[in-house]
Amino acid sequence: KALEMYEKSLQIRVATLGSQHPFTAATLRAMGNVHDSKGEYEKSQEMYKKALQIRLATLGEQHPMVALTYNNISNTYFMKGEYEAALQMQEKALQIQRATLGEKHPDTAST
Repeated sequence: KALEMYEKSLQIRVATLGSQHPFTAATLRAMGNVHDSKGEYEKSQEMYKKALQIRLATLGEQHPMVALTYNNISNTYFMKGEYEAALQMQEKALQIQRATLGEKHPDTAST
């Protein structure tokens, strides 16, 4: 049911805000979270990567939301047993968090 509601939300956001809006990226990430919780890692990764493209284009590389999305992608790689890819994504997330949030921020520490 949640995925169905996010699909409707995505349609509305694309129609009203456009496909490259940060809120559209937020909906895609939420959809990825639902797929992730269902163990559908290919689908969640697809949603996260779409969200990442939008966030990179609209927020730039050095933004905490970009780091969060890299972290999401990392988790899907990890769950699929693709540990090297997971590590690469995690390192990108950590670099951004250090630069934008600092070493002592809880998000940086948890990465």
